[in-house]
Amino acid sequence: MSHTKEEWQSGAVEYNFRERDFRPPEGSESSWNAWSESTVGTDWETYRREGPGMSAFALEEGLVYQTYSAYERGIDVLWGMYPWLDRAPRGRNETGAWWRRHDEYDIQ
Repeated sequence: MSHTKEEWQSGAVEYNFRERDFRPPEGSESSWNAWSESTVGTDWETYRREGPGMSAFALEEGLVYQTYSAYERGIDVLWGMYPWLDRAPRGRNETGAWWRRHDEYDIQ
């Protein structure tokens, strides 16, 4: 789902059937940009303006019906690595950016 620059700047974009503000907290823009640039190769705003989601449609007797839609965590099943991570001893261990290499986990 795409959002316009104006929607992004207003802080009120509709995503997953509700209004959200995807702008980084005040003063943390550089850390969010560093994360997204190292991970996906672009700044946070450009990355987040294209929110992940999928929809299915059916055409019946000339009418188009939206039969299914999922956003954010609802599309995990489509991404091959997520089911494996869900079964790992610590799962995804999500806080912020959820992936970490095996040697970066805190010992508990």
